[in-house]
Amino acid sequence: MLCLVIVPQLVRSEDEVATMRGNFANRADYEYLIEEDAIVIGPDGVIARLVTGCLDEKLIKDTAKYFRTVHHVGSNRGSIAGRDSMMYRERKDGGLGFTKAIPKSIVKKMQERNEFTDFLGWMDASEHGDRFPTCRQTAWSVDSPIVLDAARPFVKEVSRVYEGEVPDHYRQQKEFTDRASASFRFPDSVYTTVTVNRNKRTTYHSDSGDFRGGMGNLIVLDSDGSGPLVMPKFRLALLPRPGDVLLMNVHELHGNGIFTGERLTAVLYAREHIDECEKEKGDD
Repeated sequence: MLCLVIVPQLVRSEDEVATMRGNFANRADYEYLIEEDAIVIGPDGVIARLVTGCLDEKLIKDTAKYFRTVHHVGSNRGSIAGRDSMMYRERKDGGLGFTKAIPKSIVKKMQERNEFTDFLGWMDASEHGDRFPTCRQTAWSVDSPIVLDAARPFVKEVSRVYEGEVPDHYRQQKEFTDRASASFRFPDSVYTTVTVNRNKRTTYHSDSGDFRGGMGNLIVLDSDGSGPLVMPKFRLALLPRPGDVLLMNVHELHGNGIFTGERLTAVLYAREHIDECEKEKGDD
């Protein structure tokens, strides 16, 4: 296993990183490209752990078959679509509403490119409690329970890899999810939610609403020509392939490099406030 240590002198300043938010990753943003089994350590600890060839090929193919049915465009996910991509919604009468979304013209382009994103599992309440005042199962999970069921063995196996490879972060995340209701998390795992992205190239962003004591997990399920995941603060790019598990600090700025052809990925994590959800009747 390769061990790469990022020394403080090579870390970009917070001010410089802030100017990159909302931009697409490019080759000038990184000096290190990691494709092999590796751990990357920075001034504050583990940045990323790429575990290669650790997932069963059949499990990946079976899961991809269901995850490929993702069909939501993600018009409310401006943080990954690009800077200033959100605009006030247009009402049927031609006026503007009070909430923002990606414009319909851009949404149409996303649909033409088969560019989709959606969530499986459970969500905590909205930060301000306006749209979603209570914890709930995601809409895709409710509408397609067969997809949610198909995700369970996949989520369990990724959790097993996480436990073996980054045990300290895993332990913190397990203590957190153990406090949450069993009604709002995947069984036999430390995850509550899965984001599935199909042909979605994200701009530089940091994940919000995820448990900060743990690590996010990125898995490439299908790719004709996978682009790297770039973490510009550390001048680092990682290139996971189907069968690999990438564990990383998703609260640091990251985004996708250019990829070609079909690309299907899954991101697994625990929602930051899921432990505050009220337990359902009969739930231990």
